Amino acid sequence: MPFSAVLDACVLYPNALRDTLLRVAEAGIYQPLWSERILAEVRGALLRNGLPELNVDRTLSFVRAAFPEAMVEGWEPLEDSMGNHVKDRHVLAAAVRGHADVIVTSNLRDFTSAACEPWDVEVQHPDTFLLYELELAPAVILNVLREQASSTGKPPHRSMTLEDVLASLENCGAPVFVSAVRSWLRR
Repeated sequence: MPFSAVLDACVLYPNALRDTLLRVAEAGIYQPLWSERILAEVRGALLRNGLPELNVDRTLSFVRAAFPEAMVEGWEPLEDSMGNHVKDRHVLAAAVRGHADVIVTSNLRDFTSAACEPWDVEVQHPDTFLLYELELAPAVILNVLREQASSTGKPPHRSMTLEDVLASLENCGAPVFVSAVRSWLRR
């Protein structure tokens, strides 16, 4: 069974990053986890960014349907006992309840080692997480990225190139991962 990772709302909000993380999970590299509260935060962020409600709800419906086993329930009683930042205690509680190995978040400062280590939960930035996945299964990750590029663009719009996907991921805060992918592509 692959290891499991709670995906914080901040890594599910950017489209390119969400797409990559979920495609890597779909490839069987890891098991994604989240809670309804995390998905509600994603929904709120997407709506605040001006995306149509119908599109946001459709996207989250697809996410739920693609990974029905990802939903962590019953984390609420643990929330108050978590020692990390108050607004993100629900994320650590979901990780503990879901027996996650790692939390993937851009908000590292809200998940101190002192708060997470007692629960045996590691916290990783998405750049680090994706880099580890590339090191673990480079052929799979490169294939995921190629598929991600080719699945974009409905006529009359062109599909993204692999370089377009990498540029998007770089803009989403994964520059080290992108640099490593480019190195792999030059081999």
